Amino acid sequence: MLRHIRRLSITRVNAKTLYSNTLQLPKTDFGPKVPSGSSKDELIKLVSEDLYDWQLSRDNYNERWIFHDGPPYANGDLHLGHALNKVLKDIINRFELIKNNKKVIYQPGWDCHGLPIEMKAISNSEKASELQPTEIRSLCRTLAMSMIDKQREQFREFGIMTDFNNPYITLSKNYESKQLQVFLKLMENGLLSRQLKPVWWGCETQTALAEAELEYNNAHHSVATYVKFPLASSEFYKKLSEKYPFLKINKHDVKLLIWTSTAWTIPANQAICIHKDLSYTLIYNYVTNEHLVVAESLANDLCKLDESYRRYSEPLTFKGNELLNLEYMNPVIGPQYLFPILHGDHVSATAGSGLVHTAPAHGGEDYLIGCKHNLKIMSSVNGQGMFIEDNIPEGFSSLKGEYVNKKEGLWKCIDIMKENNMIFHINKKYKHSYPYDWRSNKPVIQRATPQWFVNVEKIKPTAIEALEKVEFLPENGKNRLKLFISNRNEWCISRQRTWGVPLPIIYHKESGEPIDDIEVIRFTIDRMTKFGTDSWFTKEDDISRWLPDSYKDLGKLYVKGQDTMDVWFDSGTSWSTLGDDMDVLSRSESPLADIYLEGSDQHRGWFQSSLLNKIIASGVNGNNFKPVAPFKKIVTHGFTLDSKNDKMSKSKGNVISPKHAINGGGKPFLPSLGTDGLRLWVASSNFTQDVNVSGEILTRVFENVKKLRVTLKYMLGNLNDFKESDRVSYDDLNPMDKLVLSKLFRLQETCIEYYKDHNFSRVVKDISTHMSVDLSAQYFDISKDCLYTDSKDSKRRRSIQTVLQTILKTYIGLLAPIQPLLVQEVWNVCPEYLKNNNKSPFAVGWDFYQIPKVYLQKSIEQDFSKIWQVKDTLYKSLEDLRLNGTFKNKLETQINIVVDKESSIGKLLTSHQTFLDDYFLVSKVYVNGDPLQDASYFHETSLTIDEQEIKIQIAPSPNAKCPRCWKFVSESEDILCTKCDTVVHKH
Repeated sequence: MLRHIRRLSITRVNAKTLYSNTLQLPKTDFGPKVPSGSSKDELIKLVSEDLYDWQLSRDNYNERWIFHDGPPYANGDLHLGHALNKVLKDIINRFELIKNNKKVIYQPGWDCHGLPIEMKAISNSEKASELQPTEIRSLCRTLAMSMIDKQREQFREFGIMTDFNNPYITLSKNYESKQLQVFLKLMENGLLSRQLKPVWWGCETQTALAEAELEYNNAHHSVATYVKFPLASSEFYKKLSEKYPFLKINKHDVKLLIWTSTAWTIPANQAICIHKDLSYTLIYNYVTNEHLVVAESLANDLCKLDESYRRYSEPLTFKGNELLNLEYMNPVIGPQYLFPILHGDHVSATAGSGLVHTAPAHGGEDYLIGCKHNLKIMSSVNGQGMFIEDNIPEGFSSLKGEYVNKKEGLWKCIDIMKENNMIFHINKKYKHSYPYDWRSNKPVIQRATPQWFVNVEKIKPTAIEALEKVEFLPENGKNRLKLFISNRNEWCISRQRTWGVPLPIIYHKESGEPIDDIEVIRFTIDRMTKFGTDSWFTKEDDISRWLPDSYKDLGKLYVKGQDTMDVWFDSGTSWSTLGDDMDVLSRSESPLADIYLEGSDQHRGWFQSSLLNKIIASGVNGNNFKPVAPFKKIVTHGFTLDSKNDKMSKSKGNVISPKHAINGGGKPFLPSLGTDGLRLWVASSNFTQDVNVSGEILTRVFENVKKLRVTLKYMLGNLNDFKESDRVSYDDLNPMDKLVLSKLFRLQETCIEYYKDHNFSRVVKDISTHMSVDLSAQYFDISKDCLYTDSKDSKRRRSIQTVLQTILKTYIGLLAPIQPLLVQEVWNVCPEYLKNNNKSPFAVGWDFYQIPKVYLQKSIEQDFSKIWQVKDTLYKSLEDLRLNGTFKNKLETQINIVVDKESSIGKLLTSHQTFLDDYFLVSKVYVNGDPLQDASYFHETSLTIDEQEIKIQIAPSPNAKCPRCWKFVSESEDILCTKCDTVVHKH
């Protein structure tokens, strides 16, 4: 590409020495390489923090543009996903500034609480087990702030237009105060309750987890077990024997068969659920006469698992309702404890046995059944996933000290059941999707513990209604977010960790019951706001200072709760930073932010928690919730993957850090992309899907960076002697110049629409195509002879320079959102008359860049499409002749076009005859000139345009090569052509 510089570097005889100083060669201070070191640092500051401060302080703007930043987690180094996220936001913000003259409000944020920081802070301490909560929080705060400082500097390398010195951080006193006010709204609206119920639990992290904190592993393997429970109701045997005389069974022969992938929960079993409308049958062991109750549709499959079991040849079925309210026993526990058979709507006959093991302490549906039938919610598993003595039934007591999430504990439980003839079949490698703790990356369990739950069911209709007014990109994001909310009835917001915003709940020491008096909670929150959340964790025998006067002298009877809030509740109140006062919490006339943009995983995370918390804050006494989201628009991007669509990990050796991409080197070896190179990779991606990155991909980006720089350098160099007074009016421009402006108008118009749609990859693609095809391969190649060899102030040269200046301005405007450092570099070397004392290309207003619509000339584009058809046909023949050795350079040729001069194409070519030798890059072109057959060689080809035949004749030029312009238009080798002679003598 960019052949426009190549010829003048060739030395021919002494032409360079004789005439180089007479040529108008490009001159510019714009460097060929991406700036580094202090030069880069100065540029970054100029285009990011300085620019942000400038646009924030001005008064002449159209309206405000509020982009709310989803807070990244303050832990560890940044990865390419961070770069993708922050650069996309910045491109959007910069477009709104440069094109729409909006005041951009973009405050970066950090999410600072939560388990990873707590675990890392504790691990750095030599006496971790001895640390008090206040000491842990101090370590966590120090670590979080240091991570913010570290990430802040890394983010600056991305050239983000914002003030990184004034972020919102979720550990700040002001932020926590607003978050506590949202919590108070929860209580005032009656949406929060404490319940003993099963929650997802991370054994490694020892805390409850919300759905948003789970990641599903589709390749998880469980030990799936079929377990037999003896039926204890003699009436059922009698009824079956009467109905089916061929049956020879007694009370001890019939058992209920259940299937479970969590055999460790069998000690907590309280019921077996069937479906009253399903058909059931018996399969029997022909050796032992053991009979198993199973779903009729699953009987054949179950017999295949153990060949000693068979079906009766005679029909034998009964409905599930015949089993209802019968009782069974657990042989390990003994016959003194009997358990009921109950109906469950969740029971099906698609897999398993058609009977469902029910442990209310270890499953959501089990819990609901338990509540309905007043079953015990009994768990003997502690926060580490270990069996403890409490609640272990007789017979299972040897499990004490075993871990349910380790093989030894699971198999010991199974072995106990084997010893009691309870096991029918075991599948050791049952593959299925299973939730993992997103922090520890380990499987979770369900475990009943006292937790605080938000009643989402009450507000989700309002939340879903609010989403109808929100724009989504991609559009399927709306249904995805609505589905997540529709399927959610509650939100567990309590966590058993130290590092977080504490739940401001006080409990009675003896009974353990919480004080749910709103006035007490309001007072406690006021105290917490005054003293700070760290003070809540100070040991106090008397907590009177946290209680209102109505509890005077009762401080020793109560204790402060130690639970902290879910980190999604933390970040889900970040919209409260979009206002300076507490009024922002109840403001619900319209969305607070114009746009949110995050990864697609945030549909079940930050997008959802932000929406729910905003709806919660809008309610009054449990009513009048406002269907207004905190955002007008949600945009989501995919994840960064390698070229094989694998996630990046150190173990695979496929990790590329942003620092690596910007500075180059490393493994894989990368060229130095610079900040704008990294940004170009982001803009070139189809970010609504997963984005691939590899050494090969980034090397291609590097080549595009070079092409951009060379193109801009060429234009700047050829404008070095151009002044505003040299501009040529549009009407006086040559046809080729008008063609270029027409296509430039189209480029600008389409790119603006792509920017509006956030389709940045098409912006990059269209600019790259325009640069390669319309500029480098056409206009630059065609115009460089005039630019270099014409008289400095010739009208033809000034006409081209006028167009080059327009192209340069247009490129600056279109590239500015994506390549801010590059366009600032260009701006710095632009003449003062062009900049008009503006230090930034973002400061001049879009009118400076806007191309007049009059430049769009469809008729000129149509004319040139025909001229290019002629050129394409000509070039095919010229290339064949060159390869055959007929000539070395097409400038050695002259061309004669034979066409009916009265035809439309004949008139078109005649009207352009003056420029055809430049268009075709040959020494001379005639239209219906003298025959060329007498030359040393002659070639003829033809084509048809508008049903008119056109003949193209090629022959050697009869003239010599001009030693200055290299065209074959001189009388002899040592004599300048007429044009060059005039220019040289003039100057």
